[in-house]
Amino acid sequence: MDTSRLLMEYLKQRGPSTVKELMVYLGLSQTAVRHQLNSLEKSGWLAQEQRRLGRGRPATVYTLTRASEGLFPKRYPELLDAVLCEAEAEGIIGRLLEGVAESMATELRRKLEGLEGQDRLDALLAHMDYGDMLGTMQETPAGWELKAYNCLYYATGKRFEQVCDLPARVISRATGLPAERPFCQRDGQQACHFLIARHPR
Repeated sequence: MDTSRLLMEYLKQRGPSTVKELMVYLGLSQTAVRHQLNSLEKSGWLAQEQRRLGRGRPATVYTLTRASEGLFPKRYPELLDAVLCEAEAEGIIGRLLEGVAESMATELRRKLEGLEGQDRLDALLAHMDYGDMLGTMQETPAGWELKAYNCLYYATGKRFEQVCDLPARVISRATGLPAERPFCQRDGQQACHFLIARHPR
């Protein structure tokens, strides 16, 4: 296992730690530990804090950032699939996803307030993207075409098609403009396509 991974796992288990504590655990020199810390901090996985550890001046400790959570294994897809399977068995999956779409749209409407036209759509893409969707927005005569080259819900969408319609519902409710999903990666396409009309029906 590489040193940076060992360092992060130590911080995950022990919490905020000093350079000296990390030197002892890793068996490395101060220079080597600081090199690892600087690299991880630049990547956004670590942050420095000043904490008082007993008497004397506060010490610098290193702690994991919220962004680093994505580097540790999670079981979200399995849990989501289990929830949706149960909802489907109970006949409430449609109602459940309607509620999810409305909750997501409500949050987006607040963020888009005061924006119009292209600025509104650009902001929509930025807020829906999360830095992971690899999305592009292109204006067309009829409105806009949104392409997502990395489907955030791919595995779940392959199993539950209603999930693939969720982004279009959210877009429509957040902007007041009709949106549809003509095809997506679920159908074997390179990207998920969403068409957004220029005017409400």
